[in-house]
Amino acid sequence: MNNLAIVMSSCDIYEDLWEPFFECLDVFGGEGIEQNHISVYLNTEHKEFVPKKKLKFTVKTITQKGDKILPWSKRFIDVLHHISEDYIFLVLDDFFVCDYIQWDYFARILKRMNEDSSIASFQMCGTRTRNSNPDTYKITEEFELDIMGKEGWKTHFVPTIWRKSVLLKWLRSWESIWAFEECGSKRARRWNYPEKVYVVSAPPIYDYLWIKDCSAVINGKWLAEKELLEFFEKYKINVDWTKRGKMTWEEYQAITMKDVLKKYTVKQIIVKSFNRVRSFF
Repeated sequence: MNNLAIVMSSCDIYEDLWEPFFECLDVFGGEGIEQNHISVYLNTEHKEFVPKKKLKFTVKTITQKGDKILPWSKRFIDVLHHISEDYIFLVLDDFFVCDYIQWDYFARILKRMNEDSSIASFQMCGTRTRNSNPDTYKITEEFELDIMGKEGWKTHFVPTIWRKSVLLKWLRSWESIWAFEECGSKRARRWNYPEKVYVVSAPPIYDYLWIKDCSAVINGKWLAEKELLEFFEKYKINVDWTKRGKMTWEEYQAITMKDVLKKYTVKQIIVKSFNRVRSFF
């Protein structure tokens, strides 16, 4: 698996998540990363990651040039050009792995992608499928996957193994991470992209903290759930709870679109609207 790179995508204002993210990765995947010679990268703007604990792997931070904050996609395109591996396992900074990574499934997926150049990606949806359907979902060692139909979200942000060349082709340099998720999927449907995307519904493969259909960080704050606190305490993961505070699920549910729009200036809203038009293509 030395042709696979793990890329954790983040930004400087979320630097307090880096330490717990990589400590979790070390606990539940460090040996596999070391044994399989997998490169690990952090994608952010300007800051460097310096681990507080000794990890079994090296994290290479790739930062942007210049002081101006670039759109996520433009920065990410540059990151991909710095990576020699052909396959990218893309995860976000709040995808805290919470069980041992099943590297044998990674090997099976990469073998399949090597044999079929029309495959764009494998989306690992087992964690969310299980948490959305706890009464019916069964953990299985069977490889349950489906090819995504035309109406699916081909650029959905779940832990995903990407063919780097396809990812570079689908990205648009002006898009934010969430604009790429939405508009990229719409482009794939509108223009009938031929590349195949597979959804793995079981097993989780890369199982991460997903509570009440939500990640560990919501609206910029830690999700105030006992399960989350106990997990980090159990595995002695370094977490700075003071920087961003906590939010309950009920508080998150009470947020309205009006509250969201208050975060943006009129100019930002106009620019975002213009970029959405550009993203048609």
